Amino acid sequence: MAEQKKTKLSERTSDRLYEMIVDEGCYAPGSKLPNENELSGELGVSRTTLREAISFLVAQGVLEIRRGKGTFVASDLPAEGLDLTALAGVRSRVRAKDLFEMRLIFEPATVALACRRASDEELRQIAKRAERVEHAAAAGGDWALADQEFHWAIIKASHNEYMRRLYPIINSAVNEILQLTPNRQHMQEVALQDNRQILDFLLQRDEAGARYAMSIHMKHLISTLK
Repeated sequence: MAEQKKTKLSERTSDRLYEMIVDEGCYAPGSKLPNENELSGELGVSRTTLREAISFLVAQGVLEIRRGKGTFVASDLPAEGLDLTALAGVRSRVRAKDLFEMRLIFEPATVALACRRASDEELRQIAKRAERVEHAAAAGGDWALADQEFHWAIIKASHNEYMRRLYPIINSAVNEILQLTPNRQHMQEVALQDNRQILDFLLQRDEAGARYAMSIHMKHLISTLK
């Protein structure tokens, strides 16, 4: 019960922060958010709750975390129409396995598109995000958030607008599941191993190999839920 209340508070906080950014224009695209102490005080929540809310908005493509610099509003905000209230209902209804099966349907095709369409700079950014997953895991940090950023970079490099809009909605639900799953350590091990293979094929622009590696990755994650 306590966990459910905590989750609902983080969802309400993400909704409020989203409104401040998108609807009220309190923070302009590309601008830096106040530090945790100031912003959590303004929103009337703990820093832990604020971090969870920020994680939801990072998954939505609304916020970006720049290591060593802070949290920034995305320069290119996603199109309006994302209903976070409705999204909260989705999170409470579907099973974790269903969500990873959804990713299995479209992420292998998306990574193949990224092999074909990504610029050299986008591939470098994907590689940097893969490194961040490794560093976060080694330091006992939030590897799951770093992993989301790795996959989000791949989605953006596919240059498919529908994929860009669909992924944050699904990923926000996955983010919550990762926070609650008892197999988090196993998932970390799977992510580290599989990401290296996915990245190798991406850097070679090997569409078939990348598609296969992403399929195997999703199947590995699904197996951790059994």
